[in-house]
Amino acid sequence: MSEKVQDIMTRHPATVFVADPLQSTYQKMKALKVRHLPVTNGSGKLVGIVSDRDLQRVMNRERISETEESYTFDGRETVEDIMSWPVKAIPISTTIRSAARLMLQDKLSALVITSAEQHPVGIVTTDDFLRFLVDSEDRGFEREIFCGAEMRVR
Repeated sequence: MSEKVQDIMTRHPATVFVADPLQSTYQKMKALKVRHLPVTNGSGKLVGIVSDRDLQRVMNRERISETEESYTFDGRETVEDIMSWPVKAIPISTTIRSAARLMLQDKLSALVITSAEQHPVGIVTTDDFLRFLVDSEDRGFEREIFCGAEMRVR
């Protein structure tokens, strides 16, 4: 497998700033239907990543009715307070196989792809790998997959 991560990544990912409030970060994730957002500093460099799980750990849930809940956050906390860092970042030239190995090895659900200047240029998630596998199967290619042990899928 010699394909590069650039072939499956989401380009120009939405980002959040370290000082962004958690409520607006949650709303951004919900509006974009994503589970991970790279975090940047004032220079636009990658400094962390925030996930929906990070937000769920600190959110306040209030039941409004039997079918509706409200989610709020402490107004003083920012993305910097809950983000994961240091973040695993890879260059755009990384192979899909190497990225998958890193995600499996470190139990990650997302990797940020950065430029030489450490600016986020893409993000690859477990969903992207699943789409790649499904698309590969649809095209009739044979791919090696890692699920603990190596196996072949046609």
